[in-house]
Amino acid sequence: MYLYWRIQQDLNCLGEFLIFRDPSFNRSFLQWMRKNAAGIAWAEEWGWSTAPGSNLN
Repeated sequence: MYLYWRIQQDLNCLGEFLIFRDPSFNRSFLQWMRKNAAGIAWAEEWGWSTAPGSNLN
C-alpha cells in the first residue's frame, strides 16, 4: 500500500488526482492508512489533527 500512497502523493504535487474505484482496494488502503497514520503524519510533517485517519473511527 505504501507504493500506492507514494504515487498518490507524487500526483498530488503535480496537480493530478488518483481515484481508486475498487471497493476492496479502498477498504484495504483505508486500513493501511489507519495503521500507519503516525508514519504518514511524520513523513508529511503533519500534526495529529490533520493526519489521514486521525478522525476516522
